[in-house]
Amino acid sequence: MKITRVYGNPTRWTFTIKPIKKILDKYVGDGKGWVDPFAGMNSPAEFTNDLNPKMKAKENMWAVEWCRKLKGKFNGILLDPPYSPRQMKECYNAIGFKPTTKDTQNSPLYQNVKKAMASKIKLGGYAISFGWNSYGWGKRFGFEIVEILLVCHSHAHNDTIVIVEKKIQEELI
Repeated sequence: MKITRVYGNPTRWTFTIKPIKKILDKYVGDGKGWVDPFAGMNSPAEFTNDLNPKMKAKENMWAVEWCRKLKGKFNGILLDPPYSPRQMKECYNAIGFKPTTKDTQNSPLYQNVKKAMASKIKLGGYAISFGWNSYGWGKRFGFEIVEILLVCHSHAHNDTIVIVEKKIQEELI
């Protein structure tokens, strides 16, 4: 496993941060066969979704429902959701959705996205997760970590942690 720590200017558009764009170019390439349930404005994935209709995503559904409706096998998934309850409220209040405590505290949302998508990623495919923790997908979903990128944004901002995992077996759960 490779661990790299670099500096990147902070922005809410994760995929435009130079070291993150570089890792996306390395693993995602042209985005064919990739999915992104929280796509925002700059996702390289072929199949994109974002609850906010003002984003450039092709569909606008609750992420778990969108993942459940997808059919087939995919090359990989990008998981770049709001990183905190505050970010979730900022993202979704703007479109009239009011997250509840259940949505923001110990949220099953991200775990349910993983459950819906784990079997849909091809063996040898990738899951790339972004956030303020290194939880990732893990062995119970059939993945192993191949690379970690820590992007420092200065002392006043949390680092962005990028976990690249490769699907090595069908999930164990």
